Amino acid sequence: MGTTKDAHKALAFYSHACDQNAPAGCAKAATMLVTGDGVAADLPKGYTLLVKACELNDSRSCNNAGAAWSEGTNGATAVDHVKARAFYEKACKLENGLGCFNLGNVFRLGEGVPVNLQAAFDNFKRSCGFEEPKGCTELAILYYEGTAVPQNIEAAKKLLEKSCSLGSKPACQNLEIIQRQ
Repeated sequence: MGTTKDAHKALAFYSHACDQNAPAGCAKAATMLVTGDGVAADLPKGYTLLVKACELNDSRSCNNAGAAWSEGTNGATAVDHVKARAFYEKACKLENGLGCFNLGNVFRLGEGVPVNLQAAFDNFKRSCGFEEPKGCTELAILYYEGTAVPQNIEAAKKLLEKSCSLGSKPACQNLEIIQRQ
């Protein structure tokens, strides 16, 4: 016997779980409210639940809250790189590879901080260690260009191979280009 989908009922269950301090409930309710997935979008409430999930150590929610501040979207009221960095730092501390990658970009691009290629390198390295292909690719670029570290084409190739094996098509394409040179 099947059941029918009821987004409003699902949101009620997720919200109840969030009220009981279950980070996954907060994260699911936040996603539904931010995206309007089956319910009316409510960005401020969705953002509040996203932050609560982060406070409850849901690493993905910390990264998503950082992205909201980086872009001034999904309930964040403006672009605020200082707030974004704080959320990315927590996500990375919680071993979220995408959070470490985004933190690396904060330092590489100088978003709210001075450009710090060594900090970018360190965070991309952590990201790659957590199997995030974007982190491995950025680390490979730093090695290939000799930025923040001495140029090392072999290290760049190995990192692109890892990123490719993790599913990054751009890494696979860049690896082919480097191997033809």
